This record gives sequence, C-alpha cells and structure tokens, in this order.
Amino acid sequence: MKLKEEKELQAISEEYEKALQSFNKKNYAKALEAFKKLVDAYKDSEFYSVQEIQTRAKAYMSIAHAQTHPVKIQLESAQDYVWEGVYQLNAGKVDQALEHFIHAEKNNYRDAYIYFLMAAAYLRKEDTANALRCVEKCLKKDEKYKVIVYNEPDFEPLQQNPDFLKLVE
Repeated sequence: MKLKEEKELQAISEEYEKALQSFNKKNYAKALEAFKKLVDAYKDSEFYSVQEIQTRAKAYMSIAHAQTHPVKIQLESAQDYVWEGVYQLNAGKVDQALEHFIHAEKNNYRDAYIYFLMAAAYLRKEDTANALRCVEKCLKKDEKYKVIVYNEPDFEPLQQNPDFLKLVE
C-alpha cells in the first residue's frame, strides 16, 4: 500500500469511526453531518479502500437522514387507519394502534378483522374485559373467526377464561 493511500485510509477510517459512534448513540443529526462531511471530503479519492469506506458512509448517511426526516404518512381511508394500526401494534405501540383501530371503526370500518385486531391490542394491555367484548363483536360479524381466534397465540391468555371459551365453542 502506498504511503498516500495509507494516510488517506487512516484519515477516513478515523472520521468514519467518529461518525459511526454518533450513529450508534442514536445521535442521528450529528452522525448525518459527519457522514456528509466524510462523503464530500473523499468523493474524488482514487483508492479503492477509501472508496469502500465512503460507500459505507453513504449507506449510513441515508439511514441517518431517514431517522432525522421521517416520512409523514397521510392517512385518508379507514383502511389506511387499519394498516397503520397494524404497523403500530407490531411496533409495540399498543395505545397508538388502538387509536387507529377506533378511528377506522368510527369511519364505518366494521369488518370482523378490526375487532380481532382490537381484541389482540386490548390483550397486550391486559384489558381482558375489552378484549372479550371485541372478540364477541368479531365473532358476531364473522363466525368463521372462531377457529382463528381460538388458535391465535395472541389470545393464549384467554384460553382458560370461561367467557372466552363460551364465545369460541
């Protein structure tokens, strides 16, 4: 390795490490600036080893940008609220998920699936009464959900509940 390449590789490696430390500490704004500076400073490098680190920096820069500039999703239809609720539920944000499900229900989304989802969300909050109420609504809308609800791992906490067992018989 030539001396010039070695010096350039050492310099970019140090800058990359500092930027990566900010990124790992979730200080995305600082990391974004550090990665931008690094990418700009080494954009004309003739050395493959330096270009490789610069390319990695571009990937992290993209992620840091996404973290500092989150996309705002415009929810319009009741179905949009259902899917956003599913996303929030999967992300562990149960209260936000329930808000979206309730909004969808208020906007005439009354498919059995919404009540299934709401029951799962209430169970995560350990709100058995509301979970059972939603299971009942789900099964009134579509009796075929009995098998699904009974076998769903999310509803396992209700497996010994007599009210639940009456609903899924």
